[in-house]
Amino acid sequence: MSFELLIQKEAWTEIQLAYDWYEEQKEGLGNDFLAEIEKCYNDLIENPHRHSYINHLYRRIKTERFPYIIIYEIEDERILILRVRHVKQKPL
Repeated sequence: MSFELLIQKEAWTEIQLAYDWYEEQKEGLGNDFLAEIEKCYNDLIENPHRHSYINHLYRRIKTERFPYIIIYEIEDERILILRVRHVKQKPL
């Protein structure tokens, strides 16, 4: 089964903010962050059911290098990326 990945506006905003912050810390670090997010997206497309639930509806995948989780929902053949948040932020 092939899944379509859809990224909600709030998640795009969170990615941009994190990218900007990492680039301020060290040039190129923002690109490393984006590469890590892309790696998670590829993992989700291959096997979205592999990752754990955070409640009865939403699941999460954690990045390896950065302290971020991607919160998503599976609807039929679509993966909806709802949030990309720092692990210290309040949950949904």
